Amino acid sequence: MFTFPLLIQIHVIAAAVAILTGMVVFSLPKGDRRHRIWACIYVAAMMITTGIVIFVPATVLEFGDSGWGFFHLFILVGGVSASVGLFALFKWRQTRDPAWLRNHQIRFAFSYAGLLMAGVSQLSTNPRFGLVNILTPSQFWLSFIGTNVAILAIAMLFVSRYLAKGDPRRRYAMKI
Repeated sequence: MFTFPLLIQIHVIAAAVAILTGMVVFSLPKGDRRHRIWACIYVAAMMITTGIVIFVPATVLEFGDSGWGFFHLFILVGGVSASVGLFALFKWRQTRDPAWLRNHQIRFAFSYAGLLMAGVSQLSTNPRFGLVNILTPSQFWLSFIGTNVAILAIAMLFVSRYLAKGDPRRRYAMKI
């Protein structure tokens, strides 16, 4: 049985909350009170998920002896993407220009995809419970890259099919 430090426990719980609330946000009608409440929970969980990792030393793919690793780079990517998505929402509220609303929707769709990609990457690379111990290096990297490319491809398909077309003011992101 593994014991995880408190920061890792907080990180994992916040990530799980973000995954679940992200699914709820995508399923709700856009712009209503429930969407805004769940979206606020998602953003808070994402900020906790990424912010807490600043203080967690890298376990794999570390940059020298810095304590920082490859996955710490995603703190910047996730933080910038969420910030731009929030900024786009505020600009849309000011201007009512649909381009800002579309930007907001696309940024947060990729934010959610990035969350899933980070989770898969961490689960597969962490020596405590990942695939890294049971696969050869070539098998590991093929599965790691393949899984992340698949998640990104699904996100790109979702964005191109549902978010990049039509009126971004529609009530649902998807027609099922």
